[in-house]
Amino acid sequence: MTGHEPLRCLAVRILRDVEGEIDNSEFEAFLDEVAGRHKWISTTEWLFVEPPAEANGFETLPVVMPQGAAVKAVLADLTNPEPRILTDHLVSPAEGRKWRWVAFQIAPNAQGQGYFPWERINA
Repeated sequence: MTGHEPLRCLAVRILRDVEGEIDNSEFEAFLDEVAGRHKWISTTEWLFVEPPAEANGFETLPVVMPQGAAVKAVLADLTNPEPRILTDHLVSPAEGRKWRWVAFQIAPNAQGQGYFPWERINA
């Protein structure tokens, strides 16, 4: 398992579909492309920290992934004419526990925690 690798939280700019909703299919495809399939987890709102001021008014969602995937994603996003990853920060232990709770909602385990997507694939 890669659970011991530090986690990074990225602020990823969203795009809206023709109905004005978050284009979840596009968002997932973008993250799979830059970070890799099953290498990230996201929520629909900034639950644990405030949206970053550096986002300059863009709408963003928080995305957590292992540090290695975050480096890959940021480097891949640099090739975009309009970058989508606006900021990132190291996830604190307290914030990590909250993200683990999010993982529990998706993939609970017997220990009362949850598996991150990258842990389920590698387990």
